[in-house]
Amino acid sequence: MLWSNFKRIMIGEPLASAREKHERMAIPIALSIFASDALSSTAYGTQEILMSLNVEMLRTYPLLVSFLSIPVALFITLVLAVIIVSYRQVIKVYDNGGGSYQVAREHLGLTASHVAGAALLIDYVLTAAVSTSAAVDALTSAHWIPLSMKVPTALAFLGLITLINLRGVRDTGLVFSVPAYIFIGVMFTLIGKGAYMAFTGQVPLDFSHGLNQAIGVTPDVWASLWNTSLLLILIKAFSHGCSALTGIEAISNGVKAFKEPAAENANKTMILMGVILATIFLGLTALAFVFGLLPSDHETTVSQVGRAVFGDGSLFYNSLQIFTAIILVFAANTSFAGFPRLGSLLANDGYLPRQFMNMGDRLVFSNGIVFLGLVSAILVWLYQADTHGLIPMYAVGVFLSFTLAQAGMCVHHLKNKHKHWQNSLFVNAFGAVVTLAATIILTVEKFTEGAWIVCIGIPLIVWGFTSIKQHYLSVSRQLALPIEEGTYDPRPIEHTVLVLVSSLHRGTIPALEYARTLSAQVEAVHVTLNDVGTQNLQDQWQAWGCGVPLTILPSPFRSITGPLLDYIDEVEKRHEHNLVTIIIPEFVTKQFWHNVLHNQSALLIKTLLTLRKGKVVTTVRYYLEE
Repeated sequence: MLWSNFKRIMIGEPLASAREKHERMAIPIALSIFASDALSSTAYGTQEILMSLNVEMLRTYPLLVSFLSIPVALFITLVLAVIIVSYRQVIKVYDNGGGSYQVAREHLGLTASHVAGAALLIDYVLTAAVSTSAAVDALTSAHWIPLSMKVPTALAFLGLITLINLRGVRDTGLVFSVPAYIFIGVMFTLIGKGAYMAFTGQVPLDFSHGLNQAIGVTPDVWASLWNTSLLLILIKAFSHGCSALTGIEAISNGVKAFKEPAAENANKTMILMGVILATIFLGLTALAFVFGLLPSDHETTVSQVGRAVFGDGSLFYNSLQIFTAIILVFAANTSFAGFPRLGSLLANDGYLPRQFMNMGDRLVFSNGIVFLGLVSAILVWLYQADTHGLIPMYAVGVFLSFTLAQAGMCVHHLKNKHKHWQNSLFVNAFGAVVTLAATIILTVEKFTEGAWIVCIGIPLIVWGFTSIKQHYLSVSRQLALPIEEGTYDPRPIEHTVLVLVSSLHRGTIPALEYARTLSAQVEAVHVTLNDVGTQNLQDQWQAWGCGVPLTILPSPFRSITGPLLDYIDEVEKRHEHNLVTIIIPEFVTKQFWHNVLHNQSALLIKTLLTLRKGKVVTTVRYYLEE
């Protein structure tokens, strides 16, 4: 009762299954939930590019670092556009959700679908961990919390998001939509004012004599840089900046969460998300250049741009930091929207435990939500909420799932050859090549930084999928009824009933009476642990034993389970019956904490007997009133 009341307070009253279609989301709500991860990636995408470019070779020309981030960001935006177009096609064909997993399963085979599913699950876990860690970075950049509180704060954020999602889709949407749109508004204000300052000459750089003079690089220097390792540096910056593309696939995995027409609404949301993401990402990167900003170990790039545009301590700067932190926390919600739905699909196909299929009281996949919250919290704790340490693992799984989705769509177009299929094939083929190249670059560049964990983790998860499926198939095969025609011929069941008796009390008598209704072969069994207690039992048995014979088992080493299990085996051999039924009398305390004052030998005996064939274990409970 106490737990039930607490649960109702925390997550609300249960919702009827018929309410499920009414809990689906319209585009404004869906954008705030499914796009929050992709939008929040702008908070660290530009920063990751700048940190990769800030190498010794380029430090002689500091402004070159921020300038080179622009072509890198433009290429990443091109990749973004290709992925958006590709996933719009995925949504049209697979409007029941599942995204990369569903596409790979139908067109690339089971192994590819397992790889896609594993990559997406890892991505969702990392999204939750990275987003909350990055949110804490925003707070430490503004000096609102000390560095020593990073991990507890990140864990608190994860706990809060888990709780909100357990309350259901409608409550989640109401909580997340307002801050998400405020964040977008503040970001657009930042970019708009920054662009105005740049065009009116209110920036440190002087472009009046040309770009090369502004950044201090001559044509000879450009040639020298290009002949050394500049291309490799740009490739590495691209790989790190691809973290800005995470979360795009979430909409394709959660199509069924949209109001009807679900596929059409999901595609509209995908376009809106892509436009907003590209605008913020390119705008921040450009402002970092025109204000001559370099990456800092103690302050995020968003905070630096905010200080330059709005002024330190201004209302808009504080709003920027607050809502950046909030949207980063809420970005984890994309995982909580996508992971449980993907988990339910995998469980429905038999590749994850069936508990992931179950909807909770509030019409959400509660088990998936809780599991994601726990695993993400473990990652945050292990990495001490270090965003830069978590990100190397982040994008590999994302781009692997991108590649499989687009390769699968290429096969789809070749099979079906629908109207304008050649154009769609070109887009998906180009996207598959680009994302495959990005996957390889990310894996190589980030392998020693942490990507090796993902490279090991994906095969392990795929092995887990296969093992779980084999178990379910084995269970189904063993439980299946015979195919041969015929009628059921019941066989008589004879069994001996053993009542385990530790002492005679009010809880023992009902168990003895119940045993006599089951079989003519009833026997009470007592294991001697204390000679005085055993003697008292024997003295009272004639009066209170209900006519059931009592067997005393000696226990030289004061063990209950050893002599008892040996005697049960002996009885089974002696009578050669089909079954042996063991009845355990048990009293139930009124207060749950009273249980710690009593030994739990009945629980141990039940657990051991469950593992032995041919035994039926029954508990007869007596409820105490005080």
